[in-house]
Amino acid sequence: MFTEIRKENPFQEIMDQILENVQSGKLHKGDALPAERVMAESLGISRPMLREVLRALNILGVITTVHGGANYISENLENSMIRPLSILFRLNNSSVYQNQQLRAALEVECAILAARNCSPVDAAELQLIIAKLDASQDESERADLDRQLHIKIGEMAKNPMIFGVMSASAQLTENIITGIRAYIMQKQQSVAHVDEQHRNLVSAIISHDEELAENCMKEHMRTIENYIKEISGM
Repeated sequence: MFTEIRKENPFQEIMDQILENVQSGKLHKGDALPAERVMAESLGISRPMLREVLRALNILGVITTVHGGANYISENLENSMIRPLSILFRLNNSSVYQNQQLRAALEVECAILAARNCSPVDAAELQLIIAKLDASQDESERADLDRQLHIKIGEMAKNPMIFGVMSASAQLTENIITGIRAYIMQKQQSVAHVDEQHRNLVSAIISHDEELAENCMKEHMRTIENYIKEISGM
């Protein structure tokens, strides 16, 4: 699984070997990495050098380190963009509104691709989420269902690059403005409006109407942007 490195750029070479093992399928989500001693011997490096690489991969969200020092490939690699995006956000002194603009562009593209790719199973899952949203009166549950709907549409795009960055951007917005989904769900007039937008969006996707899905998502993202301005006092 691991081979001795050339030591021209040991940090990069070690990281590349770990990532290549994930990419090739030799390591899967949730798999444990070999013990540090075994890995260090296989790579021909010191354990302190190996730990530096593992720390970097942990920061990137590629691996998870548990109590006792064991390292595992992250179960949710799609979220590995959250920390790098957070760093970029801070270094550029970006606003939450600018982050939402990034998310909106990706969400719109996901809606178009979802309409193109929608299968009968996808359609049934989308309709089930909408039915649960219509039936629920619990703000926390509705916020979670809203999140599930956007994740499902992102997955239907079948583009892990778009989905990864979009998910990270959405999570970053929620990290900055805690409870933004719950805030929207608390406002009765807003709930009816957002619910209608969700229904129209899902209907367009199920009908494979890419242009309508694009327009529905654009309208929905404009609504979210307005709430962000309202919450942040912009």
